[in-house]
Amino acid sequence: MKKKVFTRLLTLLAIVAILFTLFTGCTSTKATESNATTTQAAGGTSANNETTAAAGNGEKLKIGVSTNALANIHNRHMFESVIKEAEKAGHEVVSVNANGDASQQSMDIENLVQAGCKAIIVQNGDAFALKNAVQEASKQGIVVISQDSGWIDGCSAMFTLNSFKVGADIFMMLAGETGFTGKIITTGHQDNFALRSIGALQQAFVKEYTGLQIVAHVQTTFPGTTEVTYNGLESALLANPDVAAIWTSQDLEAMGAIQALKEADLYPQVKCVGVDGEVDVLKDIKARGSVLCTAVSDLDGCAVNIVKYAQRLCAGEKLPKAVDIPYTIVTADNVDDFIAKAESDSKTYAE
Repeated sequence: MKKKVFTRLLTLLAIVAILFTLFTGCTSTKATESNATTTQAAGGTSANNETTAAAGNGEKLKIGVSTNALANIHNRHMFESVIKEAEKAGHEVVSVNANGDASQQSMDIENLVQAGCKAIIVQNGDAFALKNAVQEASKQGIVVISQDSGWIDGCSAMFTLNSFKVGADIFMMLAGETGFTGKIITTGHQDNFALRSIGALQQAFVKEYTGLQIVAHVQTTFPGTTEVTYNGLESALLANPDVAAIWTSQDLEAMGAIQALKEADLYPQVKCVGVDGEVDVLKDIKARGSVLCTAVSDLDGCAVNIVKYAQRLCAGEKLPKAVDIPYTIVTADNVDDFIAKAESDSKTYAE
């Protein structure tokens, strides 16, 4: 009897051992499957997981670079420096130029998505016109970085020259030059976030410093900015020869203002300002002509940072959405520090 009981106990123990092994084995398999599902859900599609792994391992990405137009040295420098840095980092680059057509740039972004780009850099774009294309790219897990295009709904990050800061700097200097009083002509347009910011600041200054009076506004364009500014100012200056200053919003407008002021015999006493550091503007500052100051941003350093940012975002890192592009206000006091490089850049990025 005791022997039978003992045998039954051994049999039960064996059955328990087998069941325990099966149970723990099944639990382990389900945990592994659950982890795999969680990883895929966190990274989006499986294609995005492959991109993340590639970026994290330092492997090549396909990066698209889309520019609105290459109508000046500043934009060509921005465009080509990002391409150079991306290729230097070992990535494949697909670059497109919309030649100033916002609809074309929107189609360019769609084409870059179709080309299999994992990151797209959007330069000098119209944030409103590009919103749908950028949002569609984002839905497909593509990293979109706005560079000098302002905040575009759906983008992963924005690299920007903070035009509110820049405008406050240059217009405070210009207003101070005229003692915060006098008739002024403003220039600018609404097709780019930077110029919209500048335009808002022009209005803010006039509201705060009531001695300033806007007597005319010249609506500019891009491309063709310098010529359009010159043509508009030619007429505005004929009607307002007693103007105290021209509140220009960028270097291309300042270059048009220089021409118009010379023809109106108001050069160099009537001042204007700029943004971008074009060679002709820097030379005018050095000669103590009509351009009082300009803002020069670090495009080379920005290109390096943008490529690194794209890599890190593709690798799944959470990074700040807004990144300021460093700049320096250039006046007659420090212009010599910038002319040589600007002249070199004008040769490097010549059309």
